[in-house]
Amino acid sequence: MLKIEADKAIRSEARAFEKALPASQRKELGQFFTGMPLGRVLAALAVDAETQCILDPMAGSGDLLDAASETAIVRGTRLLRLDAIEVDNATAALCEKRLRRVAVGTEYTPCTSCGDVFLPATHEKLPDTGYDLVITNPPYVRYQVLNGRVAKIRSGLSNIVEQCLSGAAQEVWGALTDGYSGLADLSVPSWLLSALLVKPEGTLALVVPATWRSRAYADVIRYLMLRSFRLELVVEDTQQGWFSDALVRTHLIIARRLSDAEVAEPLSARQNWPGAQWVQVAPEAGCPESLLGGAFPGRQPEEDFAAWCRTAGRPDVRGIRPRVFSLEEEWTALRAQAGTRPWMKSLERAGTAVSTTVQSYPSVVSVPEALRDLLPPSFDWHALRPLNAVGIHAGQGLRTGCNRFFYVKLIGDENDVMRIETDPIFGGGRVMPIPASALIPVMHRQADLEAWRNGMLPTTRVLVLRDIVLPEDMDKVREYAELQFLHTDQLPAVMPDELAAHVREAGETPVGNGTQEKRVQELSAVRTNVRSGRGGTLPRFWYMLPDFKPRHLPQAFVPRIIHDVPQVYANSSPAILIDANFSTFWTEADEWTAAGLAVLLNSTWCRAVMEATGTPLGGGALKLEAVHLRTMPVPYLDPESIAKLNDAGDGPQDPQLCDRIVLYAVLGNKASAADIDAFAEHLNERRAALGAERQRGAA
Repeated sequence: MLKIEADKAIRSEARAFEKALPASQRKELGQFFTGMPLGRVLAALAVDAETQCILDPMAGSGDLLDAASETAIVRGTRLLRLDAIEVDNATAALCEKRLRRVAVGTEYTPCTSCGDVFLPATHEKLPDTGYDLVITNPPYVRYQVLNGRVAKIRSGLSNIVEQCLSGAAQEVWGALTDGYSGLADLSVPSWLLSALLVKPEGTLALVVPATWRSRAYADVIRYLMLRSFRLELVVEDTQQGWFSDALVRTHLIIARRLSDAEVAEPLSARQNWPGAQWVQVAPEAGCPESLLGGAFPGRQPEEDFAAWCRTAGRPDVRGIRPRVFSLEEEWTALRAQAGTRPWMKSLERAGTAVSTTVQSYPSVVSVPEALRDLLPPSFDWHALRPLNAVGIHAGQGLRTGCNRFFYVKLIGDENDVMRIETDPIFGGGRVMPIPASALIPVMHRQADLEAWRNGMLPTTRVLVLRDIVLPEDMDKVREYAELQFLHTDQLPAVMPDELAAHVREAGETPVGNGTQEKRVQELSAVRTNVRSGRGGTLPRFWYMLPDFKPRHLPQAFVPRIIHDVPQVYANSSPAILIDANFSTFWTEADEWTAAGLAVLLNSTWCRAVMEATGTPLGGGALKLEAVHLRTMPVPYLDPESIAKLNDAGDGPQDPQLCDRIVLYAVLGNKASAADIDAFAEHLNERRAALGAERQRGAA
C-alpha cells in the first residue's frame, strides 16, 4: 500500500512539473510527455517475457519507463536494466527521482543520463549489444525552432551510426541519416536514433503523431520500418484525446527489429511480406480510469487489450476495430513517392535486377486503403497514374518569409497610385500611397474565397519591390549596371520617400518572441532574398521577393485545411497569387484550362481520394499537403477526354457528366453508364463517411 501511494505521489509530481514548464521551452524541446494512461497501453503491447533491458532515449519525466516497469512487475518479468536519457537538467533530475521511486523492491537500479542523445559521448554508458526494448515518444520540434542545430544533429547521428552499427545496418541507417531532408522536424532523426539502439529481434515501441506516414519528409521513416523492422501493430486514436495538452491524433507502433541478414535484402527483392495489424480505437473504448476501460471493463484493461491484439479469433469489442495493414502495399506506395530519391536509389540498387516479381498492381500507383474495396475485382490498375505522372504538378502557394511586411491591405485606389495600410507592428499600422505596379493581389485566407468567387479581388496585396529600390541601394545597382553595360532604362526606379522610410524602419523592426526574436531583414527566409548581381541580373535586396513560380500563380488551388468537403478552385479571370495556406496545381502543357483542371480535381473520384489521403487534424479538419497530392491516383485521360472536361469547365457544371468522363477512364470501356453512376454513388458515400468520422466529436 505504501508503494502504491508513493508511486501516485511521484506521478502527480511529474504531471505538475510538466504543466509548469514554460511554453517556449516545451516548444523548443518538444516537451509534451506521454502520460501514464497512454504509457500503460504502449507498455502492455511492448513488454514481453524476453524483455530484460529497456531504454527511453528521450525520456522526459519518465512516463513510458514508469509504465514499462509497472507492466513488468505485474507480469513477473525480471528486468536487468531500466535506462533513461534526457537532455534537460531539471527534467532529467525528476525522471531519475521518479524511476528510483517506482523501482523500489525490484532487483535493478534505474540509470538516468542527462545529456544530448545526439552526442556520441552520451552513449558511452549504454550496452554495445543494444536493448530488448526501446520505448519512446520522439520529440516534435520544427526545424525552424532548432536554431542552427540541424547540421549538428545530423553529424552526431552519423557518428553514432558509424560507432554502433556495422554491415548492412550501417549502410541503411547511414544512407537514411545522410538523406533525410534538412527541413524535417526533430522527430525524424530521433526516430532513426531510437531504432538503431534496438538489438536484432528486439522491440521498438513508439508514441507518434498520426501524420507519421503522410507528412512531408516521412519517407525515410517509412522505409526504415519496412527495411529494418517487422512492423507488427499500429494502434490508432481515431479522435484526438490521448494527449491532454497537444490536440493531435496519435499512433502507437510496435515493431520487431530484423536480423542483419534480413536487413541486407533490399525491399525490391523481397518475396514474402508478413502481415501487420492496424487497430482503430474510438473514444467509446475508454472510460475515466483507462483509455481502454470501456472496451475491456476488467481490472487490467491494458493487459486485456494486449491479449486481444495477440489473439487470432478476436471477439468484437466496444469502440475498437481491427484491420490488416499490408506492408507490401505500403512499399508500393512508398516507392511511388520516393523512388527517385538518391538514398532510395542507393539502398535499392541491389534489388532492381530481381524486382520483376508479379505484384497486385504496379508500383507507380497506390490507391488509398479506404477506397480499395470499392474497386471491382477485374480493375485494371494500369488505368491509374500518380498526378505528377500525367503532367499535373502540385505544390504550395506563396511563402514570403514575413507576411507582416510583405502583405499589406488595400484601402484606396486613385489612378496609378494606391493607398495601403501596413501591419500594426509597423508604427501601429501606417497608411501610405504606393505605386500600383508594386502591388499584386493575393488569395491569403479562405475567408476571402466567397467574395473572390463573386468577382471581388481580395484586399490583401503583396509588396513587389523588384523594380524600385531604396535610394541608398541605387549606387550598388548603378555600379553593377555599368560593369555589365546595361542601359539606363533597364534600371529600377528609386523608391518614393514615404515608402522608403517604411522599408527602412521595417527592416530594423524585431519580430518573434524570446530567443526567436530577430529583425525583419535578418529572418531566415528574408535574408536569402539578398543576391549580388550576376549574369546580367541586377543585385537584389532583402525587401525584394524572388520571382514568382508557377506554384504561386497556379491554374487551380485547394485550401490546405479542409473543414467540410475538399473543393478545388480554378484560378482564372484573371489569375492571382495564391498564399501558402493553399495547395496549388498547374500544368506545363497547354492541354488543360484552369477550369478544366478544376473539374477533374472536383470529380467524385478525386474528392474521395483527397479525403482518404489527407491528414485528419484536431477539431475535425483535414490537412491536404502537396506531398499528398503529387502522388494521388488519377486516371489517364486521352486528349478527347481532357477537351471534354475543359468544355465542361467553361459552362454550367453538370457533376454527373463530369464524373462519367473521369470514372469511365477509371473503370474502363466495359463499364456501363449505370456502373459508373453506381460507382460514383459509392465513392460519395465513402467520402462522406470518412468526413463524418474525422468530424465526429469535433464540437
